[in-house]
Amino acid sequence: MLKLIRYDFRRSRDRILAALVIMVLLHIGIWVSSDTTSKDIISMHLITYFVIGIVFLFITVFNYNRNLKSYQRRLLPVNTLFTVLSPLLLYWLLLLVVLLIGLLHLGLYVLLYSADFMPGNFWTVASRSALQCIWSAGFVLLMIMFACTVARSIRVRGKIWIGIAVLVALQNGVAYLEERMFKSYFRGIDNAFRFEVIKASDVPSGLMLNYVGYNLWPLVFEAVIAALLIYAMTILVRKRTEL
Repeated sequence: MLKLIRYDFRRSRDRILAALVIMVLLHIGIWVSSDTTSKDIISMHLITYFVIGIVFLFITVFNYNRNLKSYQRRLLPVNTLFTVLSPLLLYWLLLLVVLLIGLLHLGLYVLLYSADFMPGNFWTVASRSALQCIWSAGFVLLMIMFACTVARSIRVRGKIWIGIAVLVALQNGVAYLEERMFKSYFRGIDNAFRFEVIKASDVPSGLMLNYVGYNLWPLVFEAVIAALLIYAMTILVRKRTEL
């Protein structure tokens, strides 16, 4: 599997590095344009990280879709499960790189300014939010990959519209079931930033972050759906390879 991840990374290395360089330049531009740590500036930095995550998502989906079309890729003597899991693991690795850059970015802010602007329990809340966002991003990627796999497995015209229909139906179906069963949209997205800000006199910033509720059952539900998607994709890719 590591060879597959390395192969996909090398094939998209220029696009990945270009995206990271652009992201760093945007952060520098935002930083230079302001000498404060206002909410607007922090929001702009967060939006930049969110956009780079979306860019990496599209790069990963493009690689997976190209692998499905490649006849030479289907001839590789590798486990079909690895073919399905390698894009997901590569995407998570890219998100971890972005997370490390974000930590360095935060460290520079603290070094040049101070840590007084951070609310209490910041690291606990930030770690939990980051993990939930990474999980949710991977779950969205699996749904897109499943739609691409179904579209590539059907020999009819208009495959792109079939893929879009499958993705819309799957995403809305999972969201509907979670809302009906757990009163939650998507576990990672719905709860990643679900906390309240309260005043605290013993914290320099005067603010504390506190999560509002926590329920593991939606996460278990999504994990089951993810396992089913991986299983279905493995069968479809194996059948496509045997044709």
